[in-house]
Amino acid sequence: MKRTQIIAITFCLLFFSVACHRGNTISIINDDDNLYINYNGEIKFNDDETVISSISHNGYLKYRRNEKRLNAENGVDGRIKYEMYVNGRKLNADDVEGKQFLADVVKDMIDIGFDAKGRLDRLYRKGGTEAVLNNFDNLKMDFVKNMYLEYLLSIDGLSEDQVKSIARKIALGSGSDYDKGRLLEKFPVEYLGDSLAAHAWFEAAKSIGNDYEKTNALVYMARQPISKEQFNQIVDVANTLGSDYDKANILKELIYKRTFAEENFDKTLDAVSYIGSDYEKANLLKAMIKNEKPSGDHFNKLLDVAERLGSGYDKSSLIRDLVENGLPAGADFNKLLSAVIQTGSEFDKANLLRDICMKGLSADEQWIAVINAVAEISSDNDKSSLLVAIAPGLPKNDQVRSAYMKASRTINDGNDLGRAVKALE
Repeated sequence: MKRTQIIAITFCLLFFSVACHRGNTISIINDDDNLYINYNGEIKFNDDETVISSISHNGYLKYRRNEKRLNAENGVDGRIKYEMYVNGRKLNADDVEGKQFLADVVKDMIDIGFDAKGRLDRLYRKGGTEAVLNNFDNLKMDFVKNMYLEYLLSIDGLSEDQVKSIARKIALGSGSDYDKGRLLEKFPVEYLGDSLAAHAWFEAAKSIGNDYEKTNALVYMARQPISKEQFNQIVDVANTLGSDYDKANILKELIYKRTFAEENFDKTLDAVSYIGSDYEKANLLKAMIKNEKPSGDHFNKLLDVAERLGSGYDKSSLIRDLVENGLPAGADFNKLLSAVIQTGSEFDKANLLRDICMKGLSADEQWIAVINAVAEISSDNDKSSLLVAIAPGLPKNDQVRSAYMKASRTINDGNDLGRAVKALE
């Protein structure tokens, strides 16, 4: 089984008045391949990446890979002084073998991040974006990979394929969930207008395991001028979150700031319906209602979700918001009354039925249905008060009057019954 350890240690010990700078140490152990580097100062390479071009003042490099050894420091003449060995045999830095040895050392150091900014500049000067992308998979350190990806995202004029490639590299090779989220939030908005590039972005977002980091990335996307397709993709990824709170935060970003296309409304409503918290669910549904007056079909779907709320208070509050602007064409009136009767408080039931009547019912059948619903209220006082309130607006015909009197006779208290009957006279 492959075993890799990477240890990076930076330490400086001060003992009494004597400073001992031991430099920086990097150790990589990969099965039988052991790499050890101890260095101090800033180390840079030439454009061909074959030799060390400079080491800062008082800097040095000690390199060891298995049986290969290299020591490098500034000489008195300002040139780099090398000592190199293979299996104890000393090499000459000026001959073919020595030059190849030194080029191999430089490559190892570049792969683990030395002179990373200089390397990026050299790659881009020589081969542009493709050269940087092609070199990415050779990198060993996550922080260097992230540096490369940030560099790429800062470049103007990336092609669609290049943007997709960057997103895929974020998904597969950028390290921690924190790193992935931070990179996705750096994606220039103009690149997300292309559907294929945006799809690659969402695939990268799905690869984030941490809910917090995934939420931040999705909130970033939700705040952009997104398409209908991207709206649904945000909802799909939000559905992979384990936290109702995080999911609700993303849906809030979508709901509060835009009107819905038909397919967006249905997708969002489905996502809201799967949120476990009644409090979060009710608030999101109320925001959907406030943001856009529902069509008859949407009205009915909202009722279906409202009926599944466990909290009577949340249910009645949501239904009140639904009927506030009147009933849209196509609204299922019987479904509405059924939802009202299933609310918890008798007081709430009476108030909701009163609100429905105040919006102006369009047919005798609706008045009769409301009166029949009133009859199911168990509180004599609430039932009587509601009948008294709606009596002046009732249609003047025998069918409605008969339904009213039938509902009145379900009142047991004599005084409350008398008030209800008298109100119809």
